Amino acid sequence: MARQVSVFLQNQPGHLEKVTEVLQRKLINIRAMTLSGSAYGWGILNLLLNDPDEGHKALVEAGYSAVLRPIIVVRMPDRPGGLHDLLAYLSKGEINIKNAYATLVPKEGAAILVIDAENIELVEKLVKVAGLTQLSDEEIYHL
Repeated sequence: MARQVSVFLQNQPGHLEKVTEVLQRKLINIRAMTLSGSAYGWGILNLLLNDPDEGHKALVEAGYSAVLRPIIVVRMPDRPGGLHDLLAYLSKGEINIKNAYATLVPKEGAAILVIDAENIELVEKLVKVAGLTQLSDEEIYHL
């Protein structure tokens, strides 16, 4: 199952750069990321890495509070309403999406949505029943 690395990070100048330095030293490539801050000076950095296990290990060894979280990555049409159609379908299945981020895959005329939900196994089943394409770990880590 695919995973992202989530890092609890203080919202201060240079702190994001220090995380990227740890990953750079280990030759770990960031495929996608999101950074969400809070009013209390802390945030969550979600990283889609080419090697999540090694990235997680490197960050923990460097003193960061980091966890591996299961995700699913779904290919969807790059058209108006493509995201809405997918989310409406998942909503009918009572899926609670905790975190998500999307990007385009222009050479395929598609988009992908990274989903972190409470019940990833159910999301996988719903995606399969809907006839949508779930990216394999290999495809995800080499986007």
